[in-house]
Amino acid sequence: MTEKEYNTRQTQNYALCPKCLSRIYRNPKDRDNSIIPLINNTQKCSICNNLLLNEDKIFKLILKKIKMLKIEFDTFLIATQINNQTITKNQKEIYKITNYHGNNDIKHQIRRDISRLIEEKLGKTYDYKNPEVVIMVKIRKKPYKHNPYPEISNVNIFIDSNPIFIEGKYRKLVRGIPQTKWPCTQCKGKGCEACDYTGQQYKDTVEDLISREILPMTNGNTTKFHGSGREDIDVRMLGEGRPFVIEVKHPFKRKIDLKFLRVLVNSHSDGKIEINDLKYVTKERKASIKNSSVESYKIYSAIAEFENGVTSKDIYNIEKLKTIDQRTPIRVEHRRADLIRTREIKNIEVERINSKKLHLIIKCQGGLYIKELISGDNNRTKPSVSSITNNQAECTQLDVLKVHIPE
Repeated sequence: MTEKEYNTRQTQNYALCPKCLSRIYRNPKDRDNSIIPLINNTQKCSICNNLLLNEDKIFKLILKKIKMLKIEFDTFLIATQINNQTITKNQKEIYKITNYHGNNDIKHQIRRDISRLIEEKLGKTYDYKNPEVVIMVKIRKKPYKHNPYPEISNVNIFIDSNPIFIEGKYRKLVRGIPQTKWPCTQCKGKGCEACDYTGQQYKDTVEDLISREILPMTNGNTTKFHGSGREDIDVRMLGEGRPFVIEVKHPFKRKIDLKFLRVLVNSHSDGKIEINDLKYVTKERKASIKNSSVESYKIYSAIAEFENGVTSKDIYNIEKLKTIDQRTPIRVEHRRADLIRTREIKNIEVERINSKKLHLIIKCQGGLYIKELISGDNNRTKPSVSSITNNQAECTQLDVLKVHIPE
């Protein structure tokens, strides 16, 4: 049997709807001379099973899901998933018979047609690069139970909302709370008697105090906190606050009143934190906030207590500290690479509290560990306040006064 005879015999098993025929033959004359006929009133398209003739019903399914979820968006992307071997097999065979080598398959057609309907009927904007929601059209062989349209009973709609990103600054007004979630050390976050079955080592965190207000407002699923560095649990964050971006995942409501969010967080946190300067930002801002530590400068207020009395010469030497070579501190080496990092001190102001206690205002490059700058950390920080005074010192109180990052 020749290839032509084989193709002729195969065409007897297939028929195409006008849309699938037009996808394969762009030229009207070629369509008229097609070796595969158009479907009649009793037939179904061998490729799309008449799905393309019922795209208005696919749109109605999408509209129904949008209303059910109460999801808000301005930009969207349509995705298509086909788990139907009959469709894919027939499409491949028909392409072979008709010698079609284009890329305008049924997935592309559905995406294009449904996108046009959503733009025209809902006034939304198609966005391939950064859509607010992704609308997935899933097609399978078996029907879905709750699909109200028999003509497209094997179609279902899933909508996923991309994250929103809100930038702000937080002030941590008390000691004893971490910036982000800290899994219980005993149960590793699973929940046990020691953590009151919360899975968390600390009841409150900066992230939790914000997310417990933001999630109900956005109908989001969860949050992820991105800070410009972090302070220790026993350190306050004062001044204007530390820049952060909070990422809300799977939000159904994207536009919330940020002024009202600020009021809620500040009034419901029992004086533990304050947030200010809230604004919507793009995903890219998250990365610049997280990676800003070295490019930033910070101002700290520290109390240094010494074993022996401090002289005026000691104070003079402390004020002259400039370039610091700091090996990863012992207390954080389990989570940071063991490296020696060079950091610059811009200025140190020293005020004597008593003979063995000094108040230091330190303006320095981001990434410098202040506690170790004072103690020396077993000579891992060179020079240190302890080494240049030959007088062992410890940081007994630390506050962050300013975190400045490049815009």
